[in-house]
Amino acid sequence: MTSRERLLAALRLQPVDRVPLHVRGVRPWDEQWVATRDASYAPVIAAVAEHGDYVDWWGAPAGTFYSATPVPTDGWTEDREDWVAHYTVYHTPGGDLRTMSLSSKRGLPGMQMEFMVKDLDDLDKVLSVPYEPSRPDCAGFFAKTEQMGERGLIMCGIHNAISMMHGLMGSERLALWSIMERQRILDLLWTFHRRCLEHVEYVISQGVGPCFAMNGEEYVTPPLHSPRDFREFVVEPEQELAAAIHRAGHLLHIHCHGPLSDVLEEFATLGADCLHPLEAPPMGDVTLVDAKRRIGARICLEGNIQIGDIYAGKTADLVAEMEHNLRVTGGQGYIVCPTASPHTAVLTELTVRNYLAMIEVVVRAADVNRV
Repeated sequence: MTSRERLLAALRLQPVDRVPLHVRGVRPWDEQWVATRDASYAPVIAAVAEHGDYVDWWGAPAGTFYSATPVPTDGWTEDREDWVAHYTVYHTPGGDLRTMSLSSKRGLPGMQMEFMVKDLDDLDKVLSVPYEPSRPDCAGFFAKTEQMGERGLIMCGIHNAISMMHGLMGSERLALWSIMERQRILDLLWTFHRRCLEHVEYVISQGVGPCFAMNGEEYVTPPLHSPRDFREFVVEPEQELAAAIHRAGHLLHIHCHGPLSDVLEEFATLGADCLHPLEAPPMGDVTLVDAKRRIGARICLEGNIQIGDIYAGKTADLVAEMEHNLRVTGGQGYIVCPTASPHTAVLTELTVRNYLAMIEVVVRAADVNRV
């Protein structure tokens, strides 16, 4: 099988020649990414180039608030010792909306400090922008797909309604308003969902496929939100997205961190074909054995290799975990993948050793199956 064939077969719960290996965040095909890595990455990049199955993403531009109507903006920056503050003001017909984020001068993760929506009047400003369906140029998808060829799979990213809501107001305000202003929040979410659905249907009509990818569901998983919230904010609208994708013969991949045991079956209900990263305790609360038993007959399982274990765990323990995962999944309906990308400028000797050990387990299992 080619990597593309192998990944698609796994996503469709079909037999594979060996379990697919997606080393998330390691991009040997991306010359610019490779050129900007520290030398410590070299052994991992080489191993992924030889044995990995590549996955990359492309997103169809959807406009501001899922509308093609232009929204004038102004922006400026302020220097703050170790940080740079980035301000953006959106001039909507209903009034101005402002955001501010910080980027680090020392390579630390950025931080969103000020969200666009701060009070209920700001919701009216968002909706004051006239809705015009986006009709994006999809040439970028086909160019990336041609470049990738049989070496891997390009997924089309979907900026779903719950991601839009979170991006506007952040976790705290979304959680509070889900109680205090629930109907208002649901009304706005369904407005965005209908726009998102029209956008996805257009992209599908342009020949994009066969795999679509979403994230954002983690913003309303327990414990911050209830299972009821997850059903109303995620499952009910996203069932329509999944149905549109499936009618075209395509697949839906969902990336969702956190403890998912209380809502695990809901991913099958909404129509997901693959779920990543499936975090086991202590970071999450779902073991691979449990996930395989509960949803493995309906959903491809991807992940369960905690990035923290790759960075700091004992190599022997990681190998044992990998071998256990391959046994309990039978190598079918499963994609080996870390829970996250490498996130440090330099990889330690231990981290490199663990990455290579993870890859070697998959290679060794494939060799045994061929004998």
